Amino acid sequence: DASGNEYVWVVVPRTTAVYATTGLGKTTFTDADYTSIENDLKEYTKTYRGSTKYSDTWYADDKNEGWLSETEYKTLKNSMLKSVYENGGFYVGRYEAGIETTGTNRTSNTDKNSDGKYIMPSTAPVTKADAYPYTYVTRTQAQNLVSKVNSGTKTSSLMFGVQWDLVLAFMSKDKAKITSTDDLTSNSTKIGNYKDNLWTIKNAKAQYSSNYGSTFTACPNPFKKESNSVILLTTGADSSFSVQNIYDIAGNIWEWTLENTPNINRPCAYRGGSFNNTGSDITAVSRYNNTTDGSSDGFGFRVSLF
Repeated sequence: DASGNEYVWVVVPRTTAVYATTGLGKTTFTDADYTSIENDLKEYTKTYRGSTKYSDTWYADDKNEGWLSETEYKTLKNSMLKSVYENGGFYVGRYEAGIETTGTNRTSNTDKNSDGKYIMPSTAPVTKADAYPYTYVTRTQAQNLVSKVNSGTKTSSLMFGVQWDLVLAFMSKDKAKITSTDDLTSNSTKIGNYKDNLWTIKNAKAQYSSNYGSTFTACPNPFKKESNSVILLTTGADSSFSVQNIYDIAGNIWEWTLENTPNINRPCAYRGGSFNNTGSDITAVSRYNNTTDGSSDGFGFRVSLF
């Protein structure tokens, strides 16, 4: 875009094979149509859903300022489904959301309003290479930050769970990188910054942190990781972490989505694993749960546009 942020078009084929129940050519949409589209997309991405009970349904949040109402959530979700159906895909950030103006990715999520609710951090996110991954945000803070991104006529949002799965289905078409669906579902070590990936980086602009993001240092060129270790990298650090031109879906930092988990006390979902996980244990498809006020050095987010 005009600010240098970069996005990748995620193709969702407009075929009767994908929309077997809904069919093609709809121009008006009822609630039943939206449900049908969602179910067709779930069937298309069932390899990446497995038996999960996570779902794209609204849940309450009394810990943060500015969470979506149930009506707003439904409207946003239906807008996404309609756009994917009509346009054959959506845009996703080429990189994890980042901060480019400081030497650290630590942001303040401790500021609260008079009601004791967390408020939105003031630093706007970027979607650029060599930025510091935007962490220490709650799920609601991440959604508020993303919704403020200048997206022109498009809607900016965190991904719904079905969108994350659609990204993985799109990535599976990259046969050079994804030689088996196991690379996305069973062992993602080779495509992500995990502690057990002994990578070599040749990027003079990349930076790394060995203290969970407290400080970053320029990477040696080349930078060879010779043993299991916990190292956080700036966004887009190496092409080995890119599939279909999308970086760090696996590893580096977990990414908040708008899914609802089956755990009523920990309803917020995040996906894809972090620098502190192993790629054989936490893969690109992985889902996990947290509280509405949860945040840490390993939780970040990514912009989607539709």
